[in-house]
Amino acid sequence: MIKFVPLINFDINSLRHSFFITGFQGFGLVGYLSTKHIVHELRFKKIGFIKTKLMPEVTLYSKNTGLQYPFEVYAGTAGAHNVVVVVHHGTPVEKERTSYAEFLAKFAKRIEAREVILLGGLSQEQREDAGELYRWIPVNNTGIVFDDARTLEDRHIIGPLALTLMFIQAYGLRGVVILPFTDPFRPDPKASAVAVELVSRILGVKISVQRLMEEAAIIEAIEAEREKIERAMEEAERRSRLTYI
Repeated sequence: MIKFVPLINFDINSLRHSFFITGFQGFGLVGYLSTKHIVHELRFKKIGFIKTKLMPEVTLYSKNTGLQYPFEVYAGTAGAHNVVVVVHHGTPVEKERTSYAEFLAKFAKRIEAREVILLGGLSQEQREDAGELYRWIPVNNTGIVFDDARTLEDRHIIGPLALTLMFIQAYGLRGVVILPFTDPFRPDPKASAVAVELVSRILGVKISVQRLMEEAAIIEAIEAEREKIERAMEEAERRSRLTYI
């Protein structure tokens, strides 16, 4: 049975009408990196975790966040808004994903979430315009509208995010899915920064993305060096072949 396990004493009613935000470790790890960044920058408090029958058998400890759980629930305020964020340090096992996604929708329904914000990544191969940063999907007459981007239409969404979206829709919750374009095969802090900035716009508060951009610069430098080494190796191999002609 899937259930919420509190780590502190609090009244569940204090979460009523919160913005409910979550994402998973999909393309570019955008959903994970962005939610993790949001709770760090806004100094949200870890209030509990979601227990499943087949939880991932991994954890770690740090002085700042304590013991890490696979599916952590954070809460706090951003400006005038209450916000609940579920951070997925792991991914539910396949046989539990449907029931887990439904649990998220039920939890959001229980707290009468004002809006649900789902964060994920969209393969950059889907980009139709070089200037596009993201696409989005409205859910159930949401009050959130983005005028600077197109909605994602006639494209498949897969994985836990897709299941969660379906249950959010089915349970009558309002919200949006935010999908920055990303490299699907490596962590993409730059795409995650796009997601964070859009959440910042929705909540009406400033959320710094400096740390994400610094991480992006490091990854890009490593990628550039890797490509440089590969080109050098290819050139060395080509010259080696020529010596035998």
